[in-house]
Amino acid sequence: MSYRAATTISGTQVRLYGDVLERILRKHGELSGMETLISDTITSPDLVLLGHGKELLAVKHYERTPPGAKDMVVVYREDKHLVITAFLTSDRLKLVRKRTVLWQRQNK
Repeated sequence: MSYRAATTISGTQVRLYGDVLERILRKHGELSGMETLISDTITSPDLVLLGHGKELLAVKHYERTPPGAKDMVVVYREDKHLVITAFLTSDRLKLVRKRTVLWQRQNK
């Protein structure tokens, strides 16, 4: 089974399996060709939010994506070492209001 691996800010390796990537691209076609940004969001997020249950959400802003400036959100589970889904959003504040911020990049 093929996969891409990325290391979270806590040092845990998570895998994006080929079948999961195919499902993500079917549901979110705008992410086609942006597989590298999914990995980059995991390894170097702007913030990490607590999801439902044991999911974590890595969030990173990108000025240039095919639909314009957006935040990439990657949902993953460290305990299972896997990526669940990924999507773009233009409403980071809505996510932050609904969830607990576990980690945030310090401004330089």
